[in-house]
Amino acid sequence: MKLKSVLSGVDSTAMILLSLYLLDPYNFGYLFGYLIIIYIFTRKKFFLPNLDGDFSLLLLFSITYSIFYCFDRSLGTQYILIYLLFPPGFYLIGKYFAVKARSAKELSSVLFIISFIYSLTTLISVLINIAAKGFVQIDRNIPVFWDGHIIPATNMSALLTLNMCIPALLIVNFKRSSFLPRIFSIVVFVISLICVLRLGSRTQLGITLLTILATILYLFTKQSAAKNVLMFFALFALVNIGFSYFSFDKDSDIMSAYASRMDSKEFGAATAGGRTERWEKSIINLFEEPLGWSVQDFGFSHNMWFDVARIGGFIAFILLVIYSIKSLIQIKKTLTLNKSSIGINTMFLVYGMSFFLLFMVEPIFEGYFGVFTFFCFYKGILNKYREAHLKNLRVENHSAETTH
Repeated sequence: MKLKSVLSGVDSTAMILLSLYLLDPYNFGYLFGYLIIIYIFTRKKFFLPNLDGDFSLLLLFSITYSIFYCFDRSLGTQYILIYLLFPPGFYLIGKYFAVKARSAKELSSVLFIISFIYSLTTLISVLINIAAKGFVQIDRNIPVFWDGHIIPATNMSALLTLNMCIPALLIVNFKRSSFLPRIFSIVVFVISLICVLRLGSRTQLGITLLTILATILYLFTKQSAAKNVLMFFALFALVNIGFSYFSFDKDSDIMSAYASRMDSKEFGAATAGGRTERWEKSIINLFEEPLGWSVQDFGFSHNMWFDVARIGGFIAFILLVIYSIKSLIQIKKTLTLNKSSIGINTMFLVYGMSFFLLFMVEPIFEGYFGVFTFFCFYKGILNKYREAHLKNLRVENHSAETTH
């Protein structure tokens, strides 16, 4: 599918504003976030009919969370409006993009393109850094190419989260997609993998492996035994080629960014990178300090829900947990709506899975907030797609009843 035809159903103004928000040029991306929210809110024919329970729940959570930024000005007063408007606003933006798309294939292509745009700041910054200083460096942190300020490696790698789902998507769409999109996807993933290895992100590697596994398990129930056997042998061959041509020893150049943490008792895999102790303390603080606690106590909780509780208290924590559980249920229900639409179903599955894997191990709202707004955007697309299918099913059932 040509890029022009893929984007033909997309509102070009909304696309430009969304792209600029995600690229975040010179840290002014939030201004374009405001503009696209205002742009969507002025679409009265779209706005009012698309207010639903998810929008109300997100708005209630956003109000509860942002209130704490009013009480403590040291947290940053500029974030009051951002935390208040962006989650429910980007949920509606996702719905708006879904309305404009003409088919499931077009919708999945648009979602992929936007995911790629979101990763561009990291891809360009890391490649420039590698070209200037080489792959093996002591410091994992990278200067962003826009203005040269240093961004922590984990923050930088978060922008690559959806790119790391590409192998899972290729397993499903390899024969369904045309040649150029297939090659483009492979190139994007290979470059993203190089950047992830330079940044030393274990989370992103884990997302790739777990989304591949989830896709294989999903496909096993959807296709014939012959196709399952063929898929298994193809993956086995690719894994063998990977291990034959690349060294994953901790002393190798390719794994240099991981070497110091592989054998660490404090930050090794057994402690989820040193996070388990912080999670235990956070659970205790939920009950002992329900209005939140200081980051000086033991640092970030490295878990989206616990870090929200640290700033916004127990009520914000509960509202976000409810929204998260509801989201998981909605993703599951969407996968069962049209079982023949394996391509977009897999995208909904692995994108949702990658978001939640990242949410489990990082303080999303402080440093990764763009990822959460992207999740709200994704949820808007998913819910509108689901609404459209349910509406079509009701029309088909009514027509069948009328005929009989």
